[in-house]
Amino acid sequence: MNFRYVSILSSILLFATPTLSSDSRPKAAYDLSAKDVFFQPGAGIRVRYENLRNATGEAFPNDEDESQASHRAQFDFRLYKGEFIETFFQFLNQSDWGEATSNSSAGQKDSFAKTNGILVNQAWGIWNVDDSFNVLIGRAPIHLGLGYTYGRNDWFNVPYSFDQVKLGADWESLKLDFIAVKVQEFSQVDNQTLSSDPEENHYILNLDIKNLVDSIDTFTFYVVQVNRDLGSNDGEVSVLNGLNMQRLGVEAEIQGKNMFGSLFFTYITGEEKVAPINQVDGVDKISIKQTALDLRLGYGLPTLSNLRFWGGYHFDSGDSNTSDTENKSYSSHFYEVYGQSGVMDIIRWGNLSMFRLGAQVDLSRHITLGTELLMMSRTEALDAINFGEAGRFYRDRIAAGDIVIGEDTNTGREFDIWLDFAYESGVDLRVTYSHFFPGGAFANAVTTSGNSADTAFFQFLSQVGYSF
Repeated sequence: MNFRYVSILSSILLFATPTLSSDSRPKAAYDLSAKDVFFQPGAGIRVRYENLRNATGEAFPNDEDESQASHRAQFDFRLYKGEFIETFFQFLNQSDWGEATSNSSAGQKDSFAKTNGILVNQAWGIWNVDDSFNVLIGRAPIHLGLGYTYGRNDWFNVPYSFDQVKLGADWESLKLDFIAVKVQEFSQVDNQTLSSDPEENHYILNLDIKNLVDSIDTFTFYVVQVNRDLGSNDGEVSVLNGLNMQRLGVEAEIQGKNMFGSLFFTYITGEEKVAPINQVDGVDKISIKQTALDLRLGYGLPTLSNLRFWGGYHFDSGDSNTSDTENKSYSSHFYEVYGQSGVMDIIRWGNLSMFRLGAQVDLSRHITLGTELLMMSRTEALDAINFGEAGRFYRDRIAAGDIVIGEDTNTGREFDIWLDFAYESGVDLRVTYSHFFPGGAFANAVTTSGNSADTAFFQFLSQVGYSF
């Protein structure tokens, strides 16, 4: 189904819905100058400093260190019209400190760039038709369950936000959402597109079961249909393959008196249509079969400084043969990346198997100390490693052919320790130290420098901010 038809259908539903009479409308809790409009501002700022050392395991010592600071400032405002209409806007400015590219002189930011400007990250409106039904239209985040398929990713300086239409129903024990999302418009490419209007659209049916058991905070089922036409996303320099993909998922979270934990499972199936320009040996279709499982379980002692222990296991599928007609390498989609495979963010989900052990304790009313050990490996030795932001040095060197990872599943171990400070004024401070110990995949890597890529490296990161 094309996105434009969903938009037309949503418009028809809007105008076909019976209008409540003024007598039947519940009265708002506020009445400003008899206009029944309420304005609520909000804002926030955070500053982050990162120091990364030895980030290619001493294989390339000249460019593996980095020290940088960045900030994100935001301004929000929300408008209410009675209890039925709400509009929200969020403006962001994010900047890497000292960045002067395209500026006339250092210290003078006189050009517009992605690190020097104000963007509207969210702009949406919602109509609460009645106590149960609502319609949202605009640019807004999508967060399903625990955020392991769609999450806002507030850790990013520019979080995820999607152009969408959402029809929602919320009852006492059930919440149902249908979301139609236009992810991207593509350029036409001669002899490559299946459509005169190539685009990528997502259709999501999400079901939240509420009040099932007191200890179950989240219990979510969803089905996602992804449709992508053949087309170019960079002005015909490259061509994206088409997709007809279905993602089925379940996410659950428990919070008991002492026990806590979470479960995530997803199965992905479908077909990838290979554009003629991307075909190898005439293969024009690739079947998609991917799975992922993330399980965490912990025990807490609230009376003992809120001491908490936990363990977890993560598995997602890799591809043992990347040249055949099946794609089994798990695509993590738009998930919440921070903390899911360590707070260092060196390795992300996708061809990843992992065990984790952690603990956290409140040192005082305002200070929390936590630590975690992660043991990571590739699910399939011949498939690629998915690197996060702290692993970008490895990723770039591998893409350039300067490092060829060895055929070993052992990726490595990561040790994290963090301190969280929460002040009564509303200011939050986080300090983290992470150490990564490369495994056999890096020890057996071949490098153009002739140096081994298996030496441990570390990251120090601090962040301070507030929001209201």
